[in-house]
Amino acid sequence: MKFENINENTIKISLTFEDLSDHDVKLSDFFQNQQVIEQLFYELVEELGLENRFNQTGLLTFQVQPHPKGVHLIVSEELLGENGDGEIPDDPEEFEEMMNGFYNKLNEIGSNMAAERGIKDHNPGLGSKETKEPQKEADYIFYTIKFDGPLNLLNAVKNVVFTEELSELFQLNGAFYLVVLDSVRARGKMQVESMRARLMEFGQSSDYNREYLQEYGDCLIVNHAMEKLRKI
Repeated sequence: MKFENINENTIKISLTFEDLSDHDVKLSDFFQNQQVIEQLFYELVEELGLENRFNQTGLLTFQVQPHPKGVHLIVSEELLGENGDGEIPDDPEEFEEMMNGFYNKLNEIGSNMAAERGIKDHNPGLGSKETKEPQKEADYIFYTIKFDGPLNLLNAVKNVVFTEELSELFQLNGAFYLVVLDSVRARGKMQVESMRARLMEFGQSSDYNREYLQEYGDCLIVNHAMEKLRKI
């Protein structure tokens, strides 16, 4: 575990999977509950001796960046008030400008996290004044996880057990690609995202969709790939 200063308001804490295990935290926890990140952060602050690093006059935002050996935790302090003086302006226009800037920052962080997790339908909208018709959420979602080797693939399917609607296994350029169809309607979006995040602990999200892999890859298992791989 180590940290580095990005700027006066931002630090990056680099954690290995062993560090996460020592704190009883899994990668999937980061995508389920903001409190998990905050609790871990305050534990790390004490361990790294960073108690005086932040002014405690603003709002802390967290960005998680997975990497092959663990995660980077990017922590930023958004100071309230002009010039970061901790004061909320009395003028309504200045207050609105301050909040718009803060919302824009949160939207940027959210978009970055969505891109890192391979989510392409992220729609940032914090602070937006425009009235938008609510979009109907998809009942089912396809996603693809890439595995560099068979051992990572087998560890994933044996440690992450759930009943998917469909799963197929492809091979392309020496890598394995697990395509999963999951039901948002039956299991809920949070549970679907949680299972995808847990699989990503052993592999990584891929931009190759099912149609691309069907055309250019070799299909090794047509259906119920996860169930069949667990029997190996």
